[in-house]
This record gives sequence, C-alpha cells and structure tokens, in this order.
Amino acid sequence: MSPDFDYTRLKRSFEYFVEHYGPAEVNAPSSHRVKLLEHDELFRISRARRTLAEAIAEFVNGTQDFCHERVSEIDRDLQKRDAYTLSFLREHFTTQHNTIADHDCQRQKRN
Repeated sequence: MSPDFDYTRLKRSFEYFVEHYGPAEVNAPSSHRVKLLEHDELFRISRARRTLAEAIAEFVNGTQDFCHERVSEIDRDLQKRDAYTLSFLREHFTTQHNTIADHDCQRQKRN
C-alpha cells in the first residue's frame, strides 16, 4: 500500500465494505474482519496496513460488475464517512474497469 494513503480513511472504506458487502460469517464477533485488523494494529502496523490493502483490493475487485449508478451511491455514502470513495479505490487498487456493467445497468432500467 502506498504511504500516501491515509490509513484511517482507508480503514473507514474497509469498514463500509465489510458492513454492506461482507458475508455474514466474516461479521461474526470471533471473525469480524475489522476486529482482526484492529488486533494487528496493536502489534504490527505494517502488517495491518498490508492486510488492509489486500482486503480493500479484494472488495474493490468484487465490485467490477456494479453499474455506474450503484458506484455513485456508494461513493456518496463513503464521502459522508470521510472515507476513500469506491471510484478512487478502483483507480488505485485495480487495473481493469468493467464497462459492460454500465451498459447492463442502463438496459435493466429500460426494462
């Protein structure tokens, strides 16, 4: 992860993704991903930063099929939390952007 990223803002983005898109089993108290990350923070911040970057990349890759409207909605939610937006994270954590999803979203709206 680039040292230019604000860890706190990145963590807020991660918390949002876990809350809204994480599978229920990873949100259980014993395996909650944010709690595990916070445990790492206590002992090795470099490890926590690396873990956070990997988790963000995983969530961002899982959003490649989201249509433009959904991404915009998520961006607004993340801005309210003073977190990095999905659009910003997509630019920095992936190299491929799925333009087919925007086309599919428009087609679904017409139907």
